[in-house]
Amino acid sequence: MTSASPFNDFRNLLANLPPADQAAEARVRALFAKADKPKASLGRVEDIAAWLAAWSGQAPPAVRRPQVAIFAGNHGVTRHAISPRPVAATAKAVELCAAGGAAINQVCIANDLGLKVFDLALDVATGDITEEAALDERGCAATMAFGMEAVAGGADLLCLGDLGVGNSTVAAALCAALFGGAGIDWVGPGSGADAAM
Repeated sequence: MTSASPFNDFRNLLANLPPADQAAEARVRALFAKADKPKASLGRVEDIAAWLAAWSGQAPPAVRRPQVAIFAGNHGVTRHAISPRPVAATAKAVELCAAGGAAINQVCIANDLGLKVFDLALDVATGDITEEAALDERGCAATMAFGMEAVAGGADLLCLGDLGVGNSTVAAALCAALFGGAGIDWVGPGSGADAAM
């Protein structure tokens, strides 16, 4: 059923998610408490295992169907020469992944991970974030729905990544908006975008 606001369907899905399995989480925490180890010696591993148990309903948790999903898109902000790479490099990187020749292919093969690469309409760049929203509400909701395909067929652990010329700048802008600072504070060396700032 489609509602008046494109995001209402997502709000309804999120409102009806099953709750976390607190019993599974408690069983995992009890296992760690019984272990002969100094308290907090495993760092975040205990919390991650408890979280995974709570949301998978399995204690101890087991990852049997891990999935890596890479989303490729082109950003309108690249018209400002924010990257030393041409926009066409995004499509070439997607083709390399499809042919099995990218680094992510080798990581997935070495670790027995599923891999899906999604082309998010590379011929249609998003809006230029220096002048407008990257996506309007309808376009954002459609992209989110497309993203749901990442878990079609099932997965018990999802690792997300992005691919696209200009993505470092967009990620830096999002981090600066959410956590403060300027874009340059969030763009790391090596992307090429740091040299343009």
